[in-house]
Amino acid sequence: MEYQALMIHLSLILRIGPWDLLLVIILLIVIGNFFFIKWRDKKFQYEIQVLEEKISIRTVEVLQQKFELERKNELIAEKNKEMTDSLNYAKRIQAAILPKPEIIHSTFSQSFILYMPKDIVSGDFYSFTKKNNRVIIAAADCTGHGVAGAIMSMIGSSLMHQVINEKGITDPGEILGQLNLGIIDALKQAENSSHDGMDVCLCAFDMEKSELVFAGANRPLWIIRNGILESYKSDKFPIGGLQIEHKESFTNQRITLQKNDTIYLFSDGYADQFGGLLGKKLMTKKFKEVLISIQDKSMNEQGDYLHQFIKDWMGNVEQVDDIMVIGIRI
Repeated sequence: MEYQALMIHLSLILRIGPWDLLLVIILLIVIGNFFFIKWRDKKFQYEIQVLEEKISIRTVEVLQQKFELERKNELIAEKNKEMTDSLNYAKRIQAAILPKPEIIHSTFSQSFILYMPKDIVSGDFYSFTKKNNRVIIAAADCTGHGVAGAIMSMIGSSLMHQVINEKGITDPGEILGQLNLGIIDALKQAENSSHDGMDVCLCAFDMEKSELVFAGANRPLWIIRNGILESYKSDKFPIGGLQIEHKESFTNQRITLQKNDTIYLFSDGYADQFGGLLGKKLMTKKFKEVLISIQDKSMNEQGDYLHQFIKDWMGNVEQVDDIMVIGIRI
């Protein structure tokens, strides 16, 4: 009733009939909706335009970032290639300094050298020299690995050559003593806080007497005879490093050799390698068991076996240190 009264009242004011008024109202509503839709569409188009502009700007930014990232990746790849090329060149120099396995085989026909740098270059090195009717062989493990270890190995190899070939020293304990003094002097360790040094296992063979003289700086010597492994302990201080002030000389141990004795010199990398089903270290005990278990093999076969064994042990685990094992059968 109120709606009808309102319509009559408006019709009287506008001087038109109620039905005409209704048509006017409907027309106004339609026109209003039309303009509202047009306004909404225009606003929507504006928002789309703003969004497209933002997307366009962001696309340009992303493309710029992509270009910069690709350029940076190219620079990194170039630097990595330069570094790898330099390391490979250093590897060739290091390999040239190390004694050729053929030279060792000419003296010890039953022998192998397992040499596995963690990186391209190694902090482990070995030495082989014939001097004054003695055959001197050493296995050294320098501080660190990679470039730092390789530099130390080059210094150590050079100093050992000087001590044995230039000074004519063939006594293992004295060689290590002179090497210790040489490292301290070369690195000026009496004047700075450098802790760099090396652990060394060194043997001098007298083949006529069937005798071996061993001296070690933190590295033992293992000999397997008739299936039993005998470990000869080293002195508990390294060459150089923290022990620059030690006054003790390195101890010589004389060992009478027997036919078929198998001698092993090695760095700590093999036993310290993580792997296996539980991802743990191989450990010295397991390393000994492996060596004892392969005594029926030739030395070449032993070298191949040890290489494959440690690769299988590692699996997908990264190599944690340089690995070196030298085996000699009398």
